[in-house]
Amino acid sequence: MATAFGLHHEARLEGPVARGQLGQVWRLSLDGSEVDDVAVKEWFAGPGVDAIERDAAFAESVRAAGVLTPKVIRTPDGEASVHVRGTLVRAWEWVDLRPRDRGLDPEKVGVLAAALHRAGRPSTDGVPAWFATGVGERSWRQLHARVVAAGAPFAGELGALLSDLVAVESVVEPHESPITAHRDLWADNVLATTDGRVCVIDFENMGPADPSQELAMLLFEFGLDDPARARRLHTAYIEAGGPGRVTRRGHFTMLVAQQAHIAQLACSRWIGTDDEAERRRLASWFLETPDDPVTLARIDRILAAVT
Repeated sequence: MATAFGLHHEARLEGPVARGQLGQVWRLSLDGSEVDDVAVKEWFAGPGVDAIERDAAFAESVRAAGVLTPKVIRTPDGEASVHVRGTLVRAWEWVDLRPRDRGLDPEKVGVLAAALHRAGRPSTDGVPAWFATGVGERSWRQLHARVVAAGAPFAGELGALLSDLVAVESVVEPHESPITAHRDLWADNVLATTDGRVCVIDFENMGPADPSQELAMLLFEFGLDDPARARRLHTAYIEAGGPGRVTRRGHFTMLVAQQAHIAQLACSRWIGTDDEAERRRLASWFLETPDDPVTLARIDRILAAVT
């Protein structure tokens, strides 16, 4: 694998050291290289090579603009990915990161978001439904019926949350001024380094989004339902030159849409598999929604803090 990326040194592959919904990450340790250890991502179902090239180019552009993100390691031919023994993989420089933490310094998160948005160019591409629409009351109720019929252990939690899931979709509005954005700035991908900086990883969901809507996601994720934290993040973002402004419920559209589609996907996949380990993982993934739901009340508390 090291040879595929032009790293001609003794190498040890360790892991996987991290797992996401779409793939897992290994650590490639190199001896005697000018490059430190390397993070290698393997997909469960590989994306298109063109999509990989687009997100690699975007990551490189924001890194050049001063955003802390791991350097993309390309092959000797300049490719961002390569097939190794039939598996599509890509690589980045290794960065020592702390565990996921929604309690990061909100001012550092705000400054990071502003830099990302300053680097994003205006986009005329359409915003996919995953980031732009809810699923609708009928679909929610049909999904709940399927979950109950399948005997899912979280059927009660979904039923108790249904009215809030339906109500919060009333905020949905079109993305107003899309730019090229990260679109996946959850705490899994905005992480502290061991020396206290804030690093952004995983650009694979990048694409068009309104910066105000991405800012609203960050206010929810890192604000922790604390008005003071939300204000600090929002103020730091503005002072650092971020173009977004969160002023109305509609700016929470992308947050609401992602909550809806993540919860729907977790439920549907749980119903569609008989593998008990996978069902436990999917149930845990779904329960992140009722444990920390996006509701109209929480949206209004954030708005009151920043407007």
